Formats: sequence, C-alpha cells, structure tokens
Amino acid sequence: MLNAVQRQKIITKVSVSGIITNLVLTLLKLAAGFLSSSVSVINDAINNAADCLSSFVTIIFYSLGKKRPTKKHPLGYGRMEYLSALIVALLVIYTGIECLTSSVESIRNPGKVEVSAFSLIVIILSIAAKIILSRINTKQGRKIDSDALIATGKDALSDVLVTSLTLLSLILSPVTDLPVDGIAGLFVSLFILWAGFSSIYETASSIMGERPDEERIKQIRSIIAQHPPLHGGYDIMLHSYGPERTLGTCNVEVPIDTHAEDIFDAMTDATRDIYSKTGIYLTFGLYAVNDYRSDVKEMKGKVLSILQATSHHVLSIHAFHVHFDTRTVHFDVVVDFGVKNYDALSKKLSKALNILYPDFTFEFEIDPDYA
Repeated sequence: MLNAVQRQKIITKVSVSGIITNLVLTLLKLAAGFLSSSVSVINDAINNAADCLSSFVTIIFYSLGKKRPTKKHPLGYGRMEYLSALIVALLVIYTGIECLTSSVESIRNPGKVEVSAFSLIVIILSIAAKIILSRINTKQGRKIDSDALIATGKDALSDVLVTSLTLLSLILSPVTDLPVDGIAGLFVSLFILWAGFSSIYETASSIMGERPDEERIKQIRSIIAQHPPLHGGYDIMLHSYGPERTLGTCNVEVPIDTHAEDIFDAMTDATRDIYSKTGIYLTFGLYAVNDYRSDVKEMKGKVLSILQATSHHVLSIHAFHVHFDTRTVHFDVVVDFGVKNYDALSKKLSKALNILYPDFTFEFEIDPDYA
C-alpha cells in the first residue's frame, strides 16, 4: 500500500506531464486550426486546453486535500479529490457546449478548409500523445485509487476518438461539398459532453458512497478469522474520507463464555492488522452467540431453511443466540435489495417460524446486504 508521500508524488508527476502535453497540443492545434480554417481542429484545441486546466485543478485540489485535520473537519480534507473530479467534469461539459455552438454555426455557414501537411502531422501526433496519456492516467489512477486521474484517463481516451474524427474531416474536406468539418466538430462536441456527464455520474457515485469492493471484504474477513475467538465479519460498512482515509464498522461473533479480556485483545490485534494491510480503521460491534452447541447449530440450519423457503430475498443469518431460560431466539437476517416492505417481510418470516417452533419467541433484525 502506497503512503501519502508516494501517492502525492505520482499524482503530481502524472498531472504535470498532462499539463505540459496538453499545452503543447493546444498551441499546435490552434496554429493548425487557424491556418486551415477548420472549426473541428479549433474545437479539438479548445478541448486540449480544457484538459490542461483539468490537470491543473487536480494538482490544486489534491494539495488542498493534504491539509491537516481541524476541529471542524477532524477526518481531514481527503474528499477534496472527489470535488476536483467533479470540477474537471463540469469543465469538460462547458467545453463541449462551446464546441457544440461553434460546430452548429459551421454547419449553417460552412467555410473552405485548407488542408496542409502541418495540420495532418499535428493531428496524428496528438492521437499518439493522447493514447499514451490515457494509459498513464488510468494505470496510475487505479494504482493509487484516484478518481480524478481515472477520469482524466477516460477523457484522454475519448480525445483519441475525437481527434480521429478531426483527422477524417481534414481528409474528406477537399473532396466533398458537404460541411464535413462542421459535422466532425459536432461529433467532437458530443464526445466531449458524453465524457463530462459520465465523469459526473461516476464521481457522484463515489461521493454518495458505494458498496465495498468484494475482494476487500474477503480480505477483512480473512484477517478476522486469524484472530480467535472472533468469527465472521458482518454488516461491514466503509466510509471513505478520501482515498487515504477510510473508516468502517464491522460486527463479529464470539462464544458467550469467552472472557472479556480475550475479546478485547483479539479486537485490538485485528484492528491493527486490518489497518496495516488495508489502510482501513475498523471499529467492531459484538454478537455473543451459542451456535457452537450442536442443538443450537441444528436449529440455526432449520431456521435458515424456513426463512429462505418463505422468501427468496433472504440470503443468510448471523448473530444466532438461543436463550433457553426465556425460550427466546435472537439473530439478524440478511436480505437483498429487492425487498420493498421490511415490516411486511418481518411479519411473514415470524409467522413461518412460529409454525415450526410454537414454543419459542423469535426476535430478529432485517439487514440489507451491506457487504
């Protein structure tokens, strides 16, 4: 796992290389666009200028995100990276609207496009440069879990298609009377708008909070299993305050006769182990269970079978504890997100259980499948 210094170094290096590359491409394309009177080439140059500004925004907001925690924001400013990705997307959309306007005007009032070797060479070099930038941003963005770099990589890939259309328009312009330059510019602007709106959707999804990665959940549960008497790893919820700071909660089961000190030591060791291997600081909740007994284990299996036969939404149960003195059974039921009415489902499940076990009282909570 990369530390903060290494991560900052990668983001800065990738962003600066993007700024320099896009600045050079902007100047070359503007020259080529004005020399050839091509609106599609000029739109492409404006798109590169927006990319240049996007990389600059990424650096600025990442630096702001490194501010130390304060009394008002005790968990730091790591979510600034999400805001930078959102601003980048808005800049892309603005660029797309401007290009769309000029393209429509070019279709209405087409002008003559003068194709030169210089223009063709600039466009071809731009395609190659954007392919390289896309690969670098996407690879490094996934490596350090940066939404901003990943968004920039996707934008660079869409630029390859955009610039390819520009190249096609330059080739076709001398051999047809159709306003291919304006049409190509129109498609360029639509590609830009698509990239912007898709980036907004993905960034908004990260800000809202997404389901934890399945492999990460498996890793957490595997670490918990290495610290008996802890068992399981249920209702795992992770809250990201930037890629470098993730907090979470997790419920575990322990036998009811386990000494409190043993539980405390196991939780402390598991918390430390999970943080060192995943960078996630996890707080544990506790279920005291007695399903290690053969009679309780048998009852747990039957209860699960009844619940799953009653509703296809039931996935699993945990925290199963039978209080024989009061003949009360406590547990949690995990269901999928297809459940529309939790109260109605609870009554339906209770009715099915009371038919098979009329002498027991069942008290359970229905949980969505968090992880």
